[in-house]
Amino acid sequence: MNYTVLVVDDEQDQRRALIEKVDWHAAGFEVIGEAENGVEALDVIETLEPDLILTDIRMPMISGLELAARVRELRPATQIVILSGYDSFEYAQTAINYNIIRYLLKPISSAELSAELFEIRRRMDERLADVLSTHSENLQKQLHSLSIDEFLLPLMLGSSEEQPDDQELFSRSEELGIIRSETRPRFCVLVSKFKNADDVSCTGKEHAEFIDAIIARYMHSESFVAYGRAVTLVVTEGEGALSNLLELPLKEIVQTAKRIRNERCTIGVSREFSALSESSSAYFQAITARRYTSDGAGEVRFINDQERDGELEIDRVEKSALRLEQLLKVGGGESLEAFINELYENNTPENANLLVMQLIATVYRVVGAAADKKSLLELFSTNPIFARLTSYASENVMKNDLLSFCENAKALIAQSQRRDTEILCDKVVQIIDENYGDDALSLTGVSNLLAVSPNYLSALIKKTRKKNFTTLLTEKRMKAAYDMLVCTNMKVLEISEKCGYNDQHYFSYCFKKFYGDSPNKIRSVHRGDNP
Repeated sequence: MNYTVLVVDDEQDQRRALIEKVDWHAAGFEVIGEAENGVEALDVIETLEPDLILTDIRMPMISGLELAARVRELRPATQIVILSGYDSFEYAQTAINYNIIRYLLKPISSAELSAELFEIRRRMDERLADVLSTHSENLQKQLHSLSIDEFLLPLMLGSSEEQPDDQELFSRSEELGIIRSETRPRFCVLVSKFKNADDVSCTGKEHAEFIDAIIARYMHSESFVAYGRAVTLVVTEGEGALSNLLELPLKEIVQTAKRIRNERCTIGVSREFSALSESSSAYFQAITARRYTSDGAGEVRFINDQERDGELEIDRVEKSALRLEQLLKVGGGESLEAFINELYENNTPENANLLVMQLIATVYRVVGAAADKKSLLELFSTNPIFARLTSYASENVMKNDLLSFCENAKALIAQSQRRDTEILCDKVVQIIDENYGDDALSLTGVSNLLAVSPNYLSALIKKTRKKNFTTLLTEKRMKAAYDMLVCTNMKVLEISEKCGYNDQHYFSYCFKKFYGDSPNKIRSVHRGDNP
């Protein structure tokens, strides 16, 4: 496999020399694009999805190190090579944090860079080998891995009839090396599914190892495979919102699976918890969260992004109620009908009617978490199913009423989800409108303010607005700058600062790219037309 490369340099002659005179193919690389500065590079990186970026450290507007930091947020799997005239330990230290795989000093000839590419290739191969190869473990390690699986399986799947003791669970997890004795960690559960190019599920043990190898760069995790899904217990000791801590590792898992394995990975994330006895509930939360990826708005879903305020914790309920809960949220109409039919086929009429009451409670709980109280009351007041519970009705009538009740509930949940999505995106636009002058305004900051994950908010904006967050912010800043240029006498420097740009040259570049003319030209033309 050839690694793909984006070359970034503000000097055209030097950029062309790097592309044309360096022997990329000999080392297994292919140049797929070029950019004259960091701003342009950021515009194309999500489209080109390069494996490697070669960039000069000194560029106008955005330096090579700033570009590396931004790339790290967008594509944590992409590696960076920096060309620099600075032989500085400080720069080299910064490089470690930004996926900078090689730091090369200029001047460097085409032949020297061609030779360096083999070392760069070796390092990239090593990094990939960690996540792609099935590790050949000795017998002792295999037995230890088996012990961890034997500990986690019943914990996640809830197969124990007795409530597990948390002190015993923590002691056992310390013995197995899952947690450290001197810390009090936080946990969450991931449920992941991989599909190949033919859209066929292919999740196996190698995917559990793949996930752990990537997460190991950020925090500790233990994964196993059950029922065609990779199940992961994530252990974090860092502070901050769980969605922020997991943003980069989850992006890297999805991006690496797509680019290197040619597989689509979807991931559901549970709520955070601190007692290991809550692992079973978290597992079912993660299963439900992953099912939400079926709407096409992103491959990663946190349960907190879909269900409000932690109100909808899944307790130890009957399997039928749990199944109904999932169908109401993310199931298809045919699956819902099949579930109701099966309910009556596999139970006596008496047992079915008793179970109906439990299912009604489940509907109340699920709809109550998604819809407003008025809609909830209307749903329950307009359905005859409650009268059927206290008076004789045929099995067929009862079954049809239950199906109609569940279908109406499902439609109400879907409507509420669409409305909540629109409201959330409207809030993003409102925040941009009110804070576009803040140079620190970012997707992560806005997602924290709205209490959703950055991954989810980004996917939601793209699906709803057909643009990303950066584009929405830039459009607002440019339109505000235009108004200030033609309606005030403020200097261009003042306008750039009021629009969130600390660098006037960067502002002018973005403005010209947006409007086709420089700020001074726009002002001059306007004043010429309106003396």
